[in-house]
Amino acid sequence: MGVTGGAGTRWRPREALSARQFARSLRYLSASTLAGFGGLLVLVAVLLVALLCIVGVGLLLTGVASGLLHRWCDRERVRVGRLLGRHLGSPYLPANAGGSRLADGTVPRDLAVLLQRIVVGIRLGLLTILLPLTALQAVALVGYWWAMPEGKPAEQLFPVTSWWWAAASGLIGIAGLMAWWAVTPMFSIADARLAELLLTPTHNQQLRLRVQLEQQRRHSALDVHSAELRRIERDLHDAAQNRLVAVSMFVGTAQRQLDTGVGDVAETLDKAQQASRDALAEMRRIIRGIYPPTLAEEGLVPSLGLLADRMPIPTRLHVASALPTPASVGAAVYFSIAELLTNVSKHSDATECVIEVSWSSSNGRTCISASVTDNGRGGADRRRGTGLVGIERRVEALGGTLAVTSPQGGPTSGRMELPCES
Repeated sequence: MGVTGGAGTRWRPREALSARQFARSLRYLSASTLAGFGGLLVLVAVLLVALLCIVGVGLLLTGVASGLLHRWCDRERVRVGRLLGRHLGSPYLPANAGGSRLADGTVPRDLAVLLQRIVVGIRLGLLTILLPLTALQAVALVGYWWAMPEGKPAEQLFPVTSWWWAAASGLIGIAGLMAWWAVTPMFSIADARLAELLLTPTHNQQLRLRVQLEQQRRHSALDVHSAELRRIERDLHDAAQNRLVAVSMFVGTAQRQLDTGVGDVAETLDKAQQASRDALAEMRRIIRGIYPPTLAEEGLVPSLGLLADRMPIPTRLHVASALPTPASVGAAVYFSIAELLTNVSKHSDATECVIEVSWSSSNGRTCISASVTDNGRGGADRRRGTGLVGIERRVEALGGTLAVTSPQGGPTSGRMELPCES
């Protein structure tokens, strides 16, 4: 339903949509000017590094130059994708994937879009800014041409010496404003689609990226497996083995007491029995650390409920649209959430915590999303050894992602997404 305005006018939804599209196009083209000048600085930096490579010094700066170029292109992908209403994928590996950015085959296309933005984007942006100003000046000329001094006629596109020329100037200005309204969306879409051709990964780049990500995933899986083996070995050596040694020591002491008749054999056997209980409890703890029995017998959701119940602070569990989950994915989610909850209880000073788990299906592909959010002091940093690196590797090994937001003062939220296909 339209909204009636003053003087009997009616503002229709289509007109409002057109105005929004025009405003979005105008912002895009205006920002293209700034992006073009920024790209010009990036191009100067890249050329300077290329010249320094002749004498060898630039070889040390190639990573910086390519990284600067990639960041500029990624910002353009976001800007172009926002105008076109779709996501433009990036052909770059994550920053923590290693490898040479200069050798990934993306630099030529990056330089092409850089030149396109400098040559085309700046001109379109300036045209978008200057055209309405010129048109408005031509319209305004109608109102003041007659006040100009004798012998100095007002000039825009031509000298205005009469009302006929003034009227012509006004009509030209109105035509310019109408043309500005009409061509701005067309120019923005044309420019964005041209940039999209250069910014979107090619088929070969997508294949190369997929292979590199798969290799990274395998390395992460091997790292996680090795870390788990070292942890189990450490737990067996430092905990269970020491308990069993204590049992052996007490049994040996009781044997000597029986042989010599000196000492309280019953007390020593009680100690040996207690040490055996401790060893059995430690073995159960290690077994739960390998794969919790509740996870194997009851599933992921009840196991997460037990984790929430064991928290020293009030913790709520919200589950939505539960779907069957492979054992490897369920174990990764369980242990990741357990580690995040450990961080909450040890480091956050939080008074409450929320666990959220949900499943979604799209195009025959099922994904699980899980998050842990607390109201603590924030400031969680993967570089400070809070277990986030281990969680990230565990999730990445199954093709998932982990995102942690933890500003100073809180709240802290760790969110992971994994495909249910492992």
